[in-house]
Amino acid sequence: MKNLLAVIFILSINLSAQTYLNRNWVLINKNNSLLLSNSVNAFFEDDNNGYWISSVGENNRGYLQFFKDGIWQTFDSTNSPLKTSTVITDISQARDGKMLFGTAANGIYILDNGNWDSLNTSNSLIPDNYVFKITVDLINRYWIGIPNYGIAAYYNGSWTLFHDQNSFQGIGDFNFIEVDSSNKIWVGTDFFGLYYYDGNSWIKAISGQFSGGPSQLFTSLSVDSENRKWVTINLQGGGSKIAASLIDTSFVYYDSTNWGFQFTLFSYNGVVIDQNNIKYFGTTNGFLIYNDGNWQFINSSNSPVPSNWFTEGLSDSRNNKIYILSSFQPYQNYGLIFYNQDSVIVTSAEHNSLTINNFYLFQNYPNPFNPITKIKFSIPKSEVVQIKVYDILGKEIKTLLNEYKQAGSYEVEFSTGSFGDASNLPSGVYFYRMISGGYAETKKMLLLR
Repeated sequence: MKNLLAVIFILSINLSAQTYLNRNWVLINKNNSLLLSNSVNAFFEDDNNGYWISSVGENNRGYLQFFKDGIWQTFDSTNSPLKTSTVITDISQARDGKMLFGTAANGIYILDNGNWDSLNTSNSLIPDNYVFKITVDLINRYWIGIPNYGIAAYYNGSWTLFHDQNSFQGIGDFNFIEVDSSNKIWVGTDFFGLYYYDGNSWIKAISGQFSGGPSQLFTSLSVDSENRKWVTINLQGGGSKIAASLIDTSFVYYDSTNWGFQFTLFSYNGVVIDQNNIKYFGTTNGFLIYNDGNWQFINSSNSPVPSNWFTEGLSDSRNNKIYILSSFQPYQNYGLIFYNQDSVIVTSAEHNSLTINNFYLFQNYPNPFNPITKIKFSIPKSEVVQIKVYDILGKEIKTLLNEYKQAGSYEVEFSTGSFGDASNLPSGVYFYRMISGGYAETKKMLLLR
């Protein structure tokens, strides 16, 4: 076990049009927040309404971050077993609150009340350390997807391994593992079909290829409030369809003749069903909405989104629909896009740092610092802005800014080695204060030599 010594940072969102596309859309990326890479590959909202975000930077460097109510927290080798080479592939939460992180080469990391543990080939029966998917069912059993092998079920120290010989052919080529309200486990594959596990055996729900038709790639599944399964299917050679269950082995199908919009492919893990039982389907060309027989298609031609590739989505506790916004160029993705037909809410009201109509002074970053730290601030209208640094006795150390600024977001730098006697500042607590119009706020920062 390793104790969690997390460094916490205050959210530094750039309150520009790039973030607030309009009241229905919010884009979060590394240019307007503390997100470390725009290439998000997994994210999850936990039981306490915090967001866990895994991303990958250049040279395949992995990042894990946590965001809640304006606070960002980064996990790395200083406060966790995660190294720069650790790439987190999937995130889930156990029924007892433990956070589960599947990785590309290290098995599963488990975070439990600040302590870290792991499941891997050296300490368990997991057959390989490449964990692509991890899902928790209603009795707190872990369903662990291992590419080219199959699925391992783990419960209270006991393991059950499902592979081609004891389950169904093609289980190692899974795309998703989902749980319905009856605790059936649903697995979709490329070419081999859609299956579910009823507690005793695996049952084929949809074939991988209908007679005389193209092979089917089952890309995602979600369960609505009536326990109906909504499945996206790409057809080999082109074309797509949606399957909606009547019963678990009987489905009704929709295709372009129903929705009337053109796109190339359904994205993987892109089916989202919100609190109003409205269905959303991420595609490479925008996203499709189905609501009581009505179809709608949203992309950059009829909304302010900067990209049309909506992949891997979820509906959160505030009824935001959140998707990874991707591009076809490596390391040039767009981060996370939030959509809400009513109005996007990213933080709780009492911590709403994302209010564009307010002055705001952000916490310096890094903090503690040595020798340089940065301070961001936002103003909703043109004003003279003054920012000064003081020591713990109230003595003025430095004026960082004293000038007229247009409405927007800005950043100033405080360096202990760039002016006068400040290079000799001792370790300790210092304060920075912003005054603009009728707004004044002071925050604390820590210099460590």
